[in-house]
Amino acid sequence: MTGAPFAVLWAARSRNRKTGDVPTAWIGASMAEARASCEGCPLLGGKCYSWSGATQLAAGSTRKSAERHPERYTMAAALAQRVASARMVRVTGLGDIGRSGRALADAVVEQAARVGLAVVGYTHHWREAGVAEAWRGRLMASTETLADADRAAREGWRVSVVVPADHPRLSRTPEGRAVVVCPEQATGKVTCNDCRLCDASRSGPVIAFREHGNGSARAARAVLGRSAPATAVDNELPPTFGEVSVAFEHGDYDENGCRCEYCTPVAP
Repeated sequence: MTGAPFAVLWAARSRNRKTGDVPTAWIGASMAEARASCEGCPLLGGKCYSWSGATQLAAGSTRKSAERHPERYTMAAALAQRVASARMVRVTGLGDIGRSGRALADAVVEQAARVGLAVVGYTHHWREAGVAEAWRGRLMASTETLADADRAAREGWRVSVVVPADHPRLSRTPEGRAVVVCPEQATGKVTCNDCRLCDASRSGPVIAFREHGNGSARAARAVLGRSAPATAVDNELPPTFGEVSVAFEHGDYDENGCRCEYCTPVAP
């Protein structure tokens, strides 16, 4: 896949417990190229869990293998070799694909749709006009404060936000938008592949990711002082994430997202 200011490598399989075994994009033919794709992200520089954990080792292994067998690391090859249970592609394992340009964004979405897979991914560069033109409605805007979550939502993005480890399971932004903690983090019973609530092509609530991984506590502390406090609403919203049993399967969506017992979101 060409046209981007960086290489994009695709692996057919993943050992990531949280995401599930899904095709995964990795940015950069080198570590420097991957890091350059993230430049400008407020969490870069020791605060991002991806850049301070084992993810870098997985990225390095993928790059080394791709140097020997580049034909195995195209999106077409990854989709052809995916496991039958895959319901999504992950964008990305490391690096930010946001500045890829519209042509590559179109190609990713079209190839995934051709085999019936959702695109699940995030960009910290959502404020940039070119990124919005290419990826709004396709990737989640990855924000660092609840106030920025409101701003991104006003600009038409589906939104995720980093929050401290003790952030309430259900809350609202300063402007009243529903915020739900990632179902995998809340229950440990569902993978991203099962849930797909972060499919930005579908409407839904703001997704909160509690601090996790090496450097995550620093990331949460870095943004906490700038973020308006969340309004906890556990007593005002319906039960969710496995607390009630509903007669829906994973992937049975309405306008608010998946309606299964693990993923049932609060209305935005």
